[in-house]
Amino acid sequence: MATTMMYIEVTVITIIIVVEAVLSAVARVFGRWSRTVYGASPLIVFVFLANFLFRISLPGHALSLQSIYESLQQAYRLIAFLASFSIFFLTTTPEELGMALTKMRVPYMYVFAFISAIRFTPILAEELQSIIDSQKSRGLELEKGNILTRLKRFIPILVPLMVNVLRRSYELAEAIEVKCFGAKKNRTYLRELKMKSKDWIALSLSIILFSLAIYFKYIYKINLP
Repeated sequence: MATTMMYIEVTVITIIIVVEAVLSAVARVFGRWSRTVYGASPLIVFVFLANFLFRISLPGHALSLQSIYESLQQAYRLIAFLASFSIFFLTTTPEELGMALTKMRVPYMYVFAFISAIRFTPILAEELQSIIDSQKSRGLELEKGNILTRLKRFIPILVPLMVNVLRRSYELAEAIEVKCFGAKKNRTYLRELKMKSKDWIALSLSIILFSLAIYFKYIYKINLP
């Protein structure tokens, strides 16, 4: 992901996507990884159109193959970003992420809040969809009218959603208080994270490849398509 932030060249981005595809295949999550990237197609198309319209609207810029190519570069770059996020969250559970942050001496109170947000996001998404379906069954029309009218019609959806969020927050607060959250600073875990030989190898390869990316970008500059 950091390499994608440095480069915009199609050649480098293609290499990054191929490496991520290989990693997802090794991790046995290639199917879900590819579906995640494919599901972001509307966002990718939107980024392409937004960049294209912005470029041709600039003074002295007209419709040309160069403007189309540069807009495609930005959209293609977004694919690499999404692929990086996808493979990370498909291969790392919230528990493992929380243990890793705790090992890095991040206060557990912040770690718990962060992990809870990750856990509740899909639950809130399901509740939102359920509320939308329920309100539509009662005759609420969300697709008709201008933008202000549509925003007003979302109030009957946002109010019950916020009520559910607050209710879940109170239930979670009561649960962690009952279990004496924060009573001891040194936490113990059922399963400890320990670096193995393959972890050190993967970490070393990552550092080497990222160092090469920095070297070729800022020191030994080369022109890539």
